[in-house]
Amino acid sequence: MKKKREHFHAALLILLLFAGLFLRLGSEGIAFAAGGSWPSPPADIQSNGAILIDSDSNAVLYAKNEHEHYFPASITKVLTAVVVLEHVKNLDEKLTFSSSATSGNLEANSTVIGAVPGDKLSVRDCLYSLLLHSANDCANALAEHVAGSNEAFAELMNQKAAELGCTDSHFMNPSGLDNPEHYTSCADMAKILQYAIKNPTFRQIDSTQVYTHAPISKYPDIGAKENTIYAHHHMMRRAYRDFYNGVFAGKTGYTMTAGNTLVTACKRNNMTLICVILNGHHSQYSDTRKLFDFAYDNFSSIPISKSDSPYASLQNNLKVDGIPLVNALELSIGESDHITLPKDVEFQELNSSLSYELSEREKSDGSIARVDYRFQDHTVGIAYVKLLDRSMNAGGDAAEDAVNAAEAFTESMPGTIRSERSGEEESTVAGQLSRGNRRSQAPLIFDKKGGRIIVQKPILRVLAILLAIVLILLLAFLILYLYQRQEEFTRKRRRSRMLKHTRDLTREQKARRDLMLGKRSGRNKRRF
Repeated sequence: MKKKREHFHAALLILLLFAGLFLRLGSEGIAFAAGGSWPSPPADIQSNGAILIDSDSNAVLYAKNEHEHYFPASITKVLTAVVVLEHVKNLDEKLTFSSSATSGNLEANSTVIGAVPGDKLSVRDCLYSLLLHSANDCANALAEHVAGSNEAFAELMNQKAAELGCTDSHFMNPSGLDNPEHYTSCADMAKILQYAIKNPTFRQIDSTQVYTHAPISKYPDIGAKENTIYAHHHMMRRAYRDFYNGVFAGKTGYTMTAGNTLVTACKRNNMTLICVILNGHHSQYSDTRKLFDFAYDNFSSIPISKSDSPYASLQNNLKVDGIPLVNALELSIGESDHITLPKDVEFQELNSSLSYELSEREKSDGSIARVDYRFQDHTVGIAYVKLLDRSMNAGGDAAEDAVNAAEAFTESMPGTIRSERSGEEESTVAGQLSRGNRRSQAPLIFDKKGGRIIVQKPILRVLAILLAIVLILLLAFLILYLYQRQEEFTRKRRRSRMLKHTRDLTREQKARRDLMLGKRSGRNKRRF
Protein backbone atom coordinates (compact mmCIF):
# COMPACT_ATOMS: atom_id res chain seq x y z
CA MET A 1 0.00 0.00 0.00
CA LYS A 2 2.79 2.39 0.88
CA LYS A 3 4.48 1.80 -2.47
CA LYS A 4 1.22 2.41 -4.32
CA ARG A 5 0.67 5.69 -2.49
CA GLU A 6 4.20 6.76 -3.50
CA HIS A 7 3.42 5.92 -7.12
CA PHE A 8 0.18 7.87 -6.94
CA HIS A 9 1.91 10.93 -5.44
CA ALA A 10 4.60 10.80 -8.13
CA ALA A 11 1.97 10.62 -10.86
CA LEU A 12 0.09 13.56 -9.32
CA LEU A 13 3.29 15.63 -9.12
CA ILE A 14 4.02 14.94 -12.79
CA LEU A 15 0.48 15.96 -13.66
CA LEU A 16 0.83 19.24 -11.77
CA LEU A 17 4.18 20.00 -13.43
CA PHE A 18 2.71 19.45 -16.88
CA ALA A 19 -0.33 21.53 -15.98
CA GLY A 20 1.89 24.44 -14.92
CA LEU A 21 3.95 24.13 -18.10
CA PHE A 22 0.92 24.22 -20.38
CA LEU A 23 -0.72 27.09 -18.50
CA ARG A 24 2.49 29.06 -18.81
CA LEU A 25 2.59 28.39 -22.54
CA GLY A 26 -1.02 29.43 -22.75
CA SER A 27 -0.41 32.77 -21.05
CA GLU A 28 3.10 33.67 -22.19
CA GLY A 29 3.64 31.69 -25.37
CA ILE A 30 0.62 33.29 -26.99
CA ALA A 31 2.38 36.61 -27.31
CA PHE A 32 5.04 34.86 -29.34
CA ALA A 33 2.50 33.10 -31.51
CA ALA A 34 0.32 36.15 -32.07
CA GLY A 35 3.02 38.77 -32.41
CA GLY A 36 6.76 39.17 -32.89
CA SER A 37 9.42 41.26 -31.22
CA TRP A 38 12.17 43.63 -32.28
CA PRO A 39 15.24 41.60 -33.29
CA SER A 40 18.37 41.85 -31.17
CA PRO A 41 21.09 43.76 -33.06
CA PRO A 42 24.72 42.63 -33.27
CA ALA A 43 26.55 43.42 -30.06
CA ASP A 44 30.08 43.55 -31.46
CA ILE A 45 30.02 46.76 -33.55
CA GLN A 46 33.47 48.24 -32.92
CA SER A 47 33.19 51.73 -34.39
CA ASN A 48 32.41 54.59 -32.01
CA GLY A 49 29.42 55.77 -34.03
CA ALA A 50 27.08 53.86 -36.35
CA ILE A 51 23.58 53.97 -37.75
CA LEU A 52 21.54 51.76 -40.08
CA ILE A 53 18.32 53.02 -41.68
CA ASP A 54 15.86 51.89 -44.31
CA SER A 55 16.04 54.62 -46.93
CA ASP A 56 12.45 54.08 -48.08
CA SER A 57 10.78 54.18 -44.66
CA ASN A 58 13.27 56.21 -42.56
CA ALA A 59 13.12 53.43 -39.96
CA VAL A 60 16.23 53.32 -37.77
CA LEU A 61 17.18 49.65 -37.45
CA TYR A 62 20.38 50.20 -35.45
CA ALA A 63 21.98 53.21 -33.79
CA LYS A 64 25.07 53.77 -31.70
CA ASN A 65 25.98 57.32 -30.63
CA GLU A 66 24.06 58.47 -33.70
CA HIS A 67 23.91 62.14 -32.62
CA GLU A 68 27.48 62.45 -31.31
CA HIS A 69 29.77 64.83 -33.21
CA TYR A 70 32.62 63.24 -35.17
CA PHE A 71 35.06 64.36 -37.84
CA PRO A 72 33.71 63.01 -41.16
CA ALA A 73 36.91 63.05 -43.27
CA SER A 74 36.24 62.43 -46.99
CA ILE A 75 32.63 61.26 -46.68
CA THR A 76 32.05 65.02 -46.69
CA LYS A 77 32.42 64.79 -50.45
CA VAL A 78 28.94 63.24 -50.74
CA LEU A 79 27.45 66.59 -49.72
CA THR A 80 29.97 68.40 -51.93
CA ALA A 81 28.77 66.42 -54.94
CA VAL A 82 25.11 67.10 -54.10
CA VAL A 83 25.67 70.86 -53.94
CA VAL A 84 27.64 70.86 -57.21
CA LEU A 85 25.00 68.81 -59.03
CA GLU A 86 22.27 71.22 -57.92
CA HIS A 87 24.20 74.31 -59.01
CA VAL A 88 25.76 73.16 -62.29
CA LYS A 89 23.35 72.25 -65.06
CA ASN A 90 25.91 71.36 -67.73
CA LEU A 91 28.47 68.88 -66.39
CA ASP A 92 30.57 69.22 -69.53
CA GLU A 93 31.45 72.84 -68.85
CA LYS A 94 35.12 73.41 -68.07
CA LEU A 95 36.67 74.64 -64.85
CA THR A 96 40.20 75.88 -64.29
CA PHE A 97 42.37 74.78 -61.38
CA SER A 98 43.75 77.71 -59.39
CA SER A 99 46.84 77.77 -57.22
CA SER A 100 44.68 77.76 -54.09
CA ALA A 101 42.79 74.71 -55.37
CA THR A 102 45.98 72.72 -55.94
CA SER A 103 47.94 73.76 -52.88
CA GLY A 104 45.89 76.09 -50.67
CA ASN A 105 44.51 73.78 -47.97
CA LEU A 106 45.96 70.41 -48.94
CA GLU A 107 47.73 68.43 -46.25
CA ALA A 108 50.85 66.34 -46.81
CA ASN A 109 50.06 63.08 -48.62
CA SER A 110 46.59 64.36 -49.40
CA THR A 111 44.77 62.39 -52.14
CA VAL A 112 44.84 64.32 -55.45
CA ILE A 113 44.86 63.70 -59.20
CA GLY A 114 47.97 65.86 -59.57
CA ALA A 115 46.46 68.93 -61.29
CA VAL A 116 48.52 72.13 -61.43
CA PRO A 117 47.35 75.76 -61.73
CA GLY A 118 45.93 76.37 -65.21
CA ASP A 119 44.78 72.78 -65.84
CA LYS A 120 41.27 72.50 -67.23
CA LEU A 121 38.85 69.64 -66.71
CA SER A 122 35.10 69.26 -67.06
CA VAL A 123 32.84 69.35 -64.03
CA ARG A 124 32.00 65.75 -64.86
CA ASP A 125 35.68 64.68 -64.75
CA CYS A 126 36.09 66.40 -61.40
CA LEU A 127 32.96 64.80 -59.93
CA TYR A 128 34.18 61.32 -60.88
CA SER A 129 37.58 62.12 -59.39
CA LEU A 130 35.89 63.52 -56.28
CA LEU A 131 33.69 60.49 -55.53
CA LEU A 132 35.82 57.63 -56.84
CA HIS A 133 39.36 58.77 -56.13
CA SER A 134 38.49 61.20 -53.30
CA ALA A 135 40.64 63.88 -54.96
CA ASN A 136 40.93 66.92 -52.71
CA ASP A 137 42.27 69.20 -55.46
CA CYS A 138 39.09 68.46 -57.45
CA ALA A 139 36.98 69.25 -54.37
CA ASN A 140 38.62 72.67 -54.10
CA ALA A 141 38.28 73.34 -57.84
CA LEU A 142 34.58 72.43 -57.82
CA ALA A 143 33.94 74.64 -54.79
CA GLU A 144 35.63 77.62 -56.42
CA HIS A 145 33.78 77.01 -59.70
CA VAL A 146 30.39 76.98 -57.99
CA ALA A 147 30.77 79.59 -55.24
CA GLY A 148 34.07 81.41 -55.84
CA SER A 149 35.84 80.10 -52.72
CA ASN A 150 35.87 77.25 -50.25
CA GLU A 151 34.35 79.47 -47.58
CA ALA A 152 31.43 80.51 -49.76
CA PHE A 153 30.88 76.92 -50.86
CA ALA A 154 30.86 75.76 -47.22
CA GLU A 155 27.95 78.14 -46.64
CA LEU A 156 26.03 76.40 -49.42
CA MET A 157 26.87 73.05 -47.83
CA ASN A 158 25.54 74.15 -44.45
CA GLN A 159 22.38 75.55 -46.05
CA LYS A 160 21.75 72.26 -47.82
CA ALA A 161 22.41 70.25 -44.67
CA ALA A 162 19.90 72.37 -42.74
CA GLU A 163 17.38 71.93 -45.55
CA LEU A 164 17.76 68.14 -45.22
CA GLY A 165 17.07 68.30 -41.49
CA CYS A 166 20.65 67.92 -40.27
CA THR A 167 21.01 69.30 -36.76
CA ASP A 168 24.38 67.89 -35.63
CA SER A 169 26.63 69.09 -38.47
CA HIS A 170 28.76 72.02 -39.51
CA PHE A 171 31.00 72.05 -42.59
CA MET A 172 34.03 74.24 -43.24
CA ASN A 173 35.47 72.86 -46.50
CA PRO A 174 34.42 70.68 -49.46
CA SER A 175 36.98 67.93 -48.91
CA GLY A 176 36.58 66.90 -45.26
CA LEU A 177 40.11 67.74 -44.17
CA ASP A 178 40.41 68.15 -40.41
CA ASN A 179 39.03 71.34 -38.91
CA PRO A 180 37.73 71.78 -35.34
CA GLU A 181 34.55 73.36 -36.75
CA HIS A 182 34.02 70.67 -39.39
CA TYR A 183 31.94 67.86 -37.88
CA THR A 184 28.85 65.74 -38.41
CA SER A 185 26.90 62.83 -36.89
CA CYS A 186 25.84 59.39 -38.08
CA ALA A 187 22.19 60.48 -38.23
CA ASP A 188 23.01 63.52 -40.37
CA MET A 189 25.26 61.64 -42.79
CA ALA A 190 22.51 59.05 -43.26
CA LYS A 191 20.12 61.86 -44.28
CA ILE A 192 22.70 63.29 -46.69
CA LEU A 193 23.38 59.97 -48.43
CA GLN A 194 19.66 59.16 -48.44
CA TYR A 195 19.07 62.41 -50.32
CA ALA A 196 22.06 61.96 -52.61
CA ILE A 197 21.05 58.53 -53.96
CA LYS A 198 17.74 59.98 -55.13
CA ASN A 199 19.75 61.93 -57.73
CA PRO A 200 20.26 59.65 -60.76
CA THR A 201 23.44 61.48 -61.82
CA PHE A 202 24.98 61.01 -58.38
CA ARG A 203 24.09 57.32 -58.45
CA GLN A 204 25.57 56.88 -61.90
CA ILE A 205 28.85 58.52 -60.92
CA ASP A 206 29.17 56.97 -57.48
CA SER A 207 28.44 53.43 -58.66
CA THR A 208 31.17 53.52 -61.32
CA GLN A 209 34.16 51.25 -60.71
CA VAL A 210 36.74 52.82 -63.04
CA TYR A 211 36.90 56.10 -64.96
CA THR A 212 39.47 57.87 -67.15
CA HIS A 213 39.46 61.66 -67.05
CA ALA A 214 40.93 64.01 -69.62
CA PRO A 215 44.74 64.51 -69.67
CA ILE A 216 46.33 67.10 -67.36
CA SER A 217 49.71 68.85 -67.56
CA LYS A 218 51.44 66.33 -65.34
CA TYR A 219 50.15 63.39 -67.42
CA PRO A 220 49.56 64.78 -70.93
CA ASP A 221 49.35 61.36 -72.61
CA ILE A 222 45.67 60.48 -73.07
CA GLY A 223 46.52 56.84 -72.37
CA ALA A 224 48.55 57.50 -69.21
CA LYS A 225 47.53 55.13 -66.45
CA GLU A 226 47.67 57.99 -63.92
CA ASN A 227 44.58 59.51 -65.58
CA THR A 228 42.52 56.40 -64.79
CA ILE A 229 40.94 56.33 -61.36
CA TYR A 230 39.26 53.51 -59.43
CA ALA A 231 36.53 53.37 -56.79
CA HIS A 232 37.94 53.22 -53.26
CA HIS A 233 34.88 51.60 -51.66
CA HIS A 234 35.81 47.91 -51.27
CA MET A 235 32.22 46.72 -50.86
CA MET A 236 31.43 47.79 -54.43
CA ARG A 237 34.36 45.98 -56.07
CA ARG A 238 34.29 42.23 -56.66
CA ALA A 239 38.09 42.06 -56.56
CA TYR A 240 38.07 42.78 -52.81
CA ARG A 241 37.13 40.31 -50.08
CA ASP A 242 34.89 43.00 -48.54
CA PHE A 243 32.64 42.98 -51.62
CA TYR A 244 28.94 42.88 -50.66
CA ASN A 245 26.31 42.05 -53.23
CA GLY A 246 23.79 44.88 -53.62
CA VAL A 247 26.01 47.82 -52.62
CA PHE A 248 25.57 50.53 -55.26
CA ALA A 249 26.81 53.77 -53.66
CA GLY A 250 29.02 55.02 -50.88
CA LYS A 251 32.12 56.92 -49.88
CA THR A 252 35.20 56.20 -47.80
CA GLY A 253 37.11 58.54 -45.55
CA TYR A 254 40.17 58.60 -43.34
CA THR A 255 42.33 61.03 -41.41
CA MET A 256 44.40 60.48 -38.28
CA THR A 257 41.87 62.51 -36.30
CA ALA A 258 38.67 61.14 -37.82
CA GLY A 259 39.76 57.52 -38.04
CA ASN A 260 37.99 55.36 -40.62
CA THR A 261 34.67 56.69 -41.85
CA LEU A 262 32.31 55.01 -44.31
CA VAL A 263 28.87 55.62 -45.81
CA THR A 264 27.24 52.83 -47.83
CA ALA A 265 23.95 52.27 -49.67
CA CYS A 266 22.77 48.75 -50.49
CA LYS A 267 19.63 47.35 -52.13
CA ARG A 268 18.39 43.79 -51.78
CA ASN A 269 14.93 42.24 -51.68
CA ASN A 270 13.28 45.59 -52.48
CA MET A 271 14.84 47.13 -49.36
CA THR A 272 17.38 49.95 -49.64
CA LEU A 273 19.60 50.33 -46.58
CA ILE A 274 21.99 53.09 -45.62
CA CYS A 275 24.80 52.46 -43.14
CA VAL A 276 27.09 55.12 -41.66
CA ILE A 277 30.27 54.34 -39.72
CA LEU A 278 32.18 57.13 -37.91
CA ASN A 279 35.46 56.85 -36.02
CA GLY A 280 35.91 53.24 -37.01
CA HIS A 281 38.90 51.27 -35.87
CA HIS A 282 39.78 49.46 -39.09
CA SER A 283 36.40 47.74 -38.71
CA GLN A 284 34.37 49.95 -41.02
CA TYR A 285 33.74 47.18 -43.56
CA SER A 286 33.12 44.36 -41.08
CA ASP A 287 30.76 46.57 -39.03
CA THR A 288 28.83 47.54 -42.16
CA ARG A 289 28.58 43.91 -43.26
CA LYS A 290 27.27 42.81 -39.84
CA LEU A 291 24.61 45.53 -39.88
CA PHE A 292 23.48 44.76 -43.45
CA ASP A 293 23.26 41.04 -42.63
CA PHE A 294 21.27 41.85 -39.49
CA ALA A 295 18.75 43.92 -41.44
CA TYR A 296 18.27 41.62 -44.42
CA ASP A 297 17.96 38.56 -42.18
CA ASN A 298 15.38 40.09 -39.83
CA PHE A 299 13.37 42.81 -41.62
CA SER A 300 11.12 43.36 -44.62
CA SER A 301 10.17 46.60 -46.37
CA ILE A 302 6.47 46.83 -47.24
CA PRO A 303 4.56 49.47 -49.28
CA ILE A 304 2.06 51.18 -46.97
CA SER A 305 -0.53 51.72 -49.70
CA LYS A 306 -0.92 47.93 -50.08
CA SER A 307 -1.07 47.17 -46.38
CA ASP A 308 -2.86 49.87 -44.40
CA SER A 309 -6.56 49.57 -45.15
CA PRO A 310 -7.72 52.10 -42.50
CA TYR A 311 -5.53 54.87 -43.84
CA ALA A 312 -5.71 53.81 -47.46
CA SER A 313 -9.43 54.48 -47.08
CA LEU A 314 -8.63 58.15 -46.54
CA GLN A 315 -9.18 58.55 -50.26
CA ASN A 316 -12.90 58.11 -49.52
CA ASN A 317 -13.02 60.97 -47.00
CA LEU A 318 -14.57 63.28 -49.55
CA LYS A 319 -17.25 60.79 -50.54
CA VAL A 320 -20.63 59.77 -49.16
CA ASP A 321 -21.93 56.42 -50.42
CA GLY A 322 -19.33 56.58 -53.17
CA ILE A 323 -20.53 59.99 -54.39
CA PRO A 324 -17.70 62.58 -54.35
CA LEU A 325 -18.47 65.76 -52.44
CA VAL A 326 -15.86 67.55 -54.51
CA ASN A 327 -15.55 66.22 -58.02
CA ALA A 328 -11.91 67.16 -58.54
CA LEU A 329 -10.30 66.17 -55.23
CA GLU A 330 -9.35 62.93 -53.54
CA LEU A 331 -7.06 61.90 -50.67
CA SER A 332 -4.41 59.23 -51.04
CA ILE A 333 -1.23 57.86 -49.49
CA GLY A 334 1.94 57.91 -51.57
CA GLU A 335 2.77 54.73 -53.49
CA SER A 336 6.44 55.06 -52.55
CA ASP A 337 5.87 55.22 -48.77
CA HIS A 338 7.12 52.11 -46.96
CA ILE A 339 7.31 50.62 -43.50
CA THR A 340 10.04 48.31 -42.22
CA LEU A 341 8.80 45.38 -40.14
CA PRO A 342 10.52 42.50 -38.37
CA LYS A 343 9.75 39.39 -40.37
CA ASP A 344 7.68 37.81 -37.57
CA VAL A 345 5.48 40.91 -37.08
CA GLU A 346 2.12 41.45 -38.78
CA PHE A 347 1.02 44.86 -40.01
CA GLN A 348 -1.99 44.73 -37.66
CA GLU A 349 0.37 44.83 -34.66
CA LEU A 350 1.51 48.40 -35.41
CA ASN A 351 0.31 51.58 -33.75
CA SER A 352 -0.29 54.55 -36.02
CA SER A 353 -1.18 58.19 -35.52
CA LEU A 354 -2.44 60.81 -37.95
CA SER A 355 -1.36 64.43 -37.63
CA TYR A 356 -2.02 67.56 -39.69
CA GLU A 357 0.85 69.52 -38.11
CA LEU A 358 3.49 69.50 -40.86
CA SER A 359 6.62 71.54 -41.44
CA GLU A 360 6.91 73.75 -44.48
CA ARG A 361 9.33 71.24 -46.03
CA GLU A 362 6.81 68.44 -45.56
CA LYS A 363 4.07 70.54 -47.15
CA SER A 364 6.20 71.44 -50.15
CA ASP A 365 5.11 68.41 -52.18
CA GLY A 366 1.41 68.88 -51.50
CA SER A 367 1.13 66.74 -48.35
CA ILE A 368 -1.63 67.73 -45.93
CA ALA A 369 -1.17 65.08 -43.21
CA ARG A 370 1.35 62.59 -41.90
CA VAL A 371 0.80 59.05 -40.62
CA ASP A 372 3.45 57.78 -38.18
CA TYR A 373 3.76 54.02 -37.72
CA ARG A 374 5.34 52.52 -34.60
CA PHE A 375 6.10 49.04 -33.33
CA GLN A 376 6.89 48.91 -29.62
CA ASP A 377 9.37 51.80 -29.13
CA HIS A 378 10.50 51.97 -32.76
CA THR A 379 9.27 54.21 -35.56
CA VAL A 380 9.01 51.90 -38.56
CA GLY A 381 7.63 54.22 -41.22
CA ILE A 382 6.02 57.49 -42.19
CA ALA A 383 3.38 58.07 -44.84
CA TYR A 384 2.21 61.41 -46.20
CA VAL A 385 -1.38 62.01 -47.18
CA LYS A 386 -1.84 64.15 -50.26
CA LEU A 387 -4.89 65.93 -51.63
CA LEU A 388 -4.87 65.12 -55.34
CA ASP A 389 -6.46 67.45 -57.89
CA ARG A 390 -7.81 65.38 -60.77
CA SER A 391 -8.82 68.51 -62.68
CA MET A 392 -5.32 69.93 -63.16
CA ASN A 393 -5.61 69.29 -66.87
CA ALA A 394 -9.20 70.41 -67.09
CA GLY A 395 -8.29 74.09 -67.02
CA GLY A 396 -10.67 76.99 -66.58
CA ASP A 397 -13.09 77.33 -63.72
CA ALA A 398 -13.00 73.65 -62.77
CA ALA A 399 -9.35 73.83 -61.75
CA GLU A 400 -9.91 77.08 -59.86
CA ASP A 401 -12.89 75.57 -58.04
CA ALA A 402 -10.81 72.56 -57.09
CA VAL A 403 -8.09 74.75 -55.59
CA ASN A 404 -10.64 76.73 -53.64
CA ALA A 405 -12.24 73.53 -52.40
CA ALA A 406 -8.87 72.15 -51.34
CA GLU A 407 -8.11 75.32 -49.38
CA ALA A 408 -11.50 75.19 -47.72
CA PHE A 409 -11.03 71.52 -46.88
CA THR A 410 -7.61 72.16 -45.35
CA GLU A 411 -8.84 75.13 -43.33
CA SER A 412 -11.72 73.09 -41.93
CA MET A 413 -9.37 70.40 -40.58
CA PRO A 414 -8.44 70.51 -36.89
CA GLY A 415 -4.87 71.41 -36.05
CA THR A 416 -4.01 67.88 -34.99
CA ILE A 417 -5.89 64.62 -35.15
CA ARG A 418 -4.36 61.56 -33.57
CA SER A 419 -5.82 58.15 -34.17
CA GLU A 420 -4.03 55.44 -32.20
CA ARG A 421 -4.74 51.91 -33.34
CA SER A 422 -4.31 50.46 -29.88
CA GLY A 423 -5.70 53.30 -27.76
CA GLU A 424 -8.87 52.98 -25.75
CA GLU A 425 -10.06 56.45 -26.61
CA GLU A 426 -10.46 57.12 -30.27
CA SER A 427 -10.67 60.12 -32.54
CA THR A 428 -12.00 59.85 -36.05
CA VAL A 429 -11.07 61.66 -39.23
CA ALA A 430 -13.79 63.58 -41.01
CA GLY A 431 -15.98 61.27 -43.04
CA GLN A 432 -14.71 58.04 -41.41
CA LEU A 433 -16.73 55.60 -39.32
CA SER A 434 -15.78 54.78 -35.75
CA ARG A 435 -13.17 52.07 -35.55
CA GLY A 436 -15.61 50.06 -33.45
CA ASN A 437 -17.56 49.48 -36.66
CA ARG A 438 -14.54 48.61 -38.73
CA ARG A 439 -12.52 45.47 -39.17
CA SER A 440 -10.12 46.17 -36.30
CA GLN A 441 -12.77 44.89 -33.87
CA ALA A 442 -13.64 41.78 -35.88
CA PRO A 443 -12.39 38.42 -34.52
CA LEU A 444 -11.49 37.32 -38.03
CA ILE A 445 -10.04 39.58 -40.74
CA PHE A 446 -10.30 38.46 -44.34
CA ASP A 447 -7.29 39.85 -46.17
CA LYS A 448 -8.41 39.69 -49.79
CA LYS A 449 -5.17 41.13 -51.16
CA GLY A 450 -2.97 38.71 -49.26
CA GLY A 451 -5.35 35.78 -49.76
CA ARG A 452 -5.42 34.83 -46.09
CA ILE A 453 -7.48 34.93 -42.91
CA ILE A 454 -5.99 36.82 -39.95
CA VAL A 455 -7.09 35.72 -36.47
CA GLN A 456 -7.01 38.49 -33.87
CA LYS A 457 -4.91 38.12 -30.71
CA PRO A 458 -7.79 37.54 -28.21
CA ILE A 459 -9.10 34.65 -30.31
CA LEU A 460 -5.62 33.14 -30.56
CA ARG A 461 -5.23 33.43 -26.80
CA VAL A 462 -8.52 31.65 -26.11
CA LEU A 463 -7.69 28.88 -28.60
CA ALA A 464 -4.29 28.36 -27.01
CA ILE A 465 -5.76 28.11 -23.50
CA LEU A 466 -8.35 25.61 -24.72
CA LEU A 467 -5.61 23.57 -26.36
CA ALA A 468 -3.61 23.59 -23.12
CA ILE A 469 -6.68 22.38 -21.14
CA VAL A 470 -7.31 19.54 -23.61
CA LEU A 471 -3.70 18.42 -23.41
CA ILE A 472 -3.80 18.47 -19.59
CA LEU A 473 -6.96 16.34 -19.53
CA LEU A 474 -5.50 13.84 -21.96
CA LEU A 475 -2.39 13.58 -19.83
CA ALA A 476 -4.48 13.09 -16.67
CA PHE A 477 -6.50 10.29 -18.29
CA LEU A 478 -3.29 8.62 -19.45
CA ILE A 479 -1.77 8.69 -15.95
CA LEU A 480 -5.00 7.37 -14.39
CA TYR A 481 -5.24 4.55 -16.92
CA LEU A 482 -1.65 3.49 -16.31
CA TYR A 483 -2.17 3.59 -12.55
CA GLN A 484 -5.30 1.40 -12.68
CA ARG A 485 -3.64 -1.19 -14.89
CA GLN A 486 -0.45 -1.29 -12.81
CA GLU A 487 -1.38 -4.48 -10.87
CA GLU A 488 -2.52 -6.25 -14.02
CA PHE A 489 0.75 -5.43 -15.73
CA THR A 490 2.67 -6.67 -12.67
CA ARG A 491 0.82 -10.03 -12.55
CA LYS A 492 1.36 -10.61 -16.25
CA ARG A 493 5.03 -9.88 -15.87
CA ARG A 494 5.36 -12.35 -12.89
CA ARG A 495 3.40 -15.07 -14.69
CA SER A 496 5.56 -14.65 -17.77
CA ARG A 497 8.74 -14.99 -15.70
CA MET A 498 7.46 -18.10 -13.91
CA LEU A 499 6.34 -19.75 -17.14
CA LYS A 500 9.70 -19.03 -18.65
CA HIS A 501 11.56 -20.82 -15.84
CA THR A 502 9.21 -23.86 -15.54
CA ARG A 503 8.98 -25.13 -19.07
CA ASP A 504 10.65 -28.47 -18.17
CA LEU A 505 8.43 -29.34 -15.17
CA THR A 506 6.42 -32.56 -15.02
CA ARG A 507 2.65 -32.59 -15.23
CA GLU A 508 2.28 -32.86 -11.42
CA GLN A 509 4.72 -29.99 -10.89
CA LYS A 510 2.87 -27.81 -13.39
CA ALA A 511 -0.46 -28.56 -11.63
CA ARG A 512 1.08 -27.57 -8.30
CA ARG A 513 2.46 -24.41 -9.90
CA ASP A 514 -0.94 -23.45 -11.34
CA LEU A 515 -2.53 -24.04 -7.96
CA MET A 516 0.00 -21.75 -6.30
CA LEU A 517 -0.58 -19.03 -8.91
CA GLY A 518 -4.34 -19.26 -8.34
CA LYS A 519 -3.99 -18.95 -4.57
CA ARG A 520 -1.65 -15.95 -4.89
CA SER A 521 -4.07 -14.26 -7.25
CA GLY A 522 -6.93 -14.80 -4.79
CA ARG A 523 -4.96 -13.26 -1.93
CA ASN A 524 -4.23 -10.22 -4.06
CA LYS A 525 -7.91 -9.77 -4.82
CA ARG A 526 -8.91 -10.04 -1.13
CA ARG A 527 -6.26 -7.47 -0.24
CA PHE A 528 -8.09 -4.96 -2.39
